[in-house]
Amino acid sequence: MNKKNVPLKIHRRCFASPFLLRYQNIERFIFVSVIIFLFLLLVRIYKPEMLQDLENNFSELERKISTLQKNYKNLTENLKELSIEHEELKKKYDEERRKNQVLAEEQKNIKLYSAISGNPEHNRLMKNHINRLVKEIDFCIAQLQNSGL
Repeated sequence: MNKKNVPLKIHRRCFASPFLLRYQNIERFIFVSVIIFLFLLLVRIYKPEMLQDLENNFSELERKISTLQKNYKNLTENLKELSIEHEELKKKYDEERRKNQVLAEEQKNIKLYSAISGNPEHNRLMKNHINRLVKEIDFCIAQLQNSGL
């Protein structure tokens, strides 16, 4: 059996670098690792400022990522607080709307009572209410006549 064609078996729980997972045999992994090592060594020898720039860029990226993570956490907490506040305000709004409907009904009844008691400001309201009641009575009489009673 050819040793180059035998795949490397990696246990699921053991730690393996991404290169081991990407390459199927150990020879390729070693080859790629050596090339990366040589590249980094050459960069360090011939262009140390390039390596320093890379390190600076990575540290800046790391700082920005940590800042973004903090901001994200703060925003999610803020979202939770605002959603709770929104639900409370929604309940308050519904409650106030119900109270408003009750008060409007009470106002309507008060006007009707004052019209019945003879208040001249609400005479038209009383006439309209009486006309509406008369129409309802006429409608009921017509339905009784149609049903044959």
